[in-house]
Amino acid sequence: MENRWMDYAALQRRVPQIMKVPRSPDVTMSTAPSRFRSPAPATEPAAIVDTTVPSAAQALAAWQDFREDPLARLDRTQPFLDFIRDSGQVHIVLNNNLLAWMYQTMDNALKATLYAAFLGGYMAAQLETRHSDGSDNVAGMAAALDTYGHVRKTHPDFQVPMFERLASARAQQRLAAVVKTIEAAEESSP
Repeated sequence: MENRWMDYAALQRRVPQIMKVPRSPDVTMSTAPSRFRSPAPATEPAAIVDTTVPSAAQALAAWQDFREDPLARLDRTQPFLDFIRDSGQVHIVLNNNLLAWMYQTMDNALKATLYAAFLGGYMAAQLETRHSDGSDNVAGMAAALDTYGHVRKTHPDFQVPMFERLASARAQQRLAAVVKTIEAAEESSP
């Protein structure tokens, strides 16, 4: 017997949303026999979810909107996150060392904002160069660092050691080298 693994996300996209069928107006809680009570009829038809993948232009536009004010525009992340997940045009390889900050205790909204910035920066770098050339982690971390700066303006007590290290490296024009050093630490680990 062949062992098959199912991609849950792909399955979820393919299975149509279960929609409630409106009941006939004459069958309500008050008129149905007591053993077979039906819920009251739906007042509005169920919405059909749009499953189209955003274009690269739509994803980049959403990314630019988000970058302008990340904390206030977290709502703009969905188009570029959907594009990353579903388009097949972007390939993101997550490096545990670069994303170690995600395992630190912090407000979930701030964590989501920083992570979305990392992914958006990574995506934009690939779309601009039309290929993954190894500098995508630098672009992702640079975007997350920009967002960290926005977060620090509104939450001055919020500090993440890795971003402080990267901010210092950027000030010395060594951001790419430090990102590469952090990345490489994983490869040298047993």
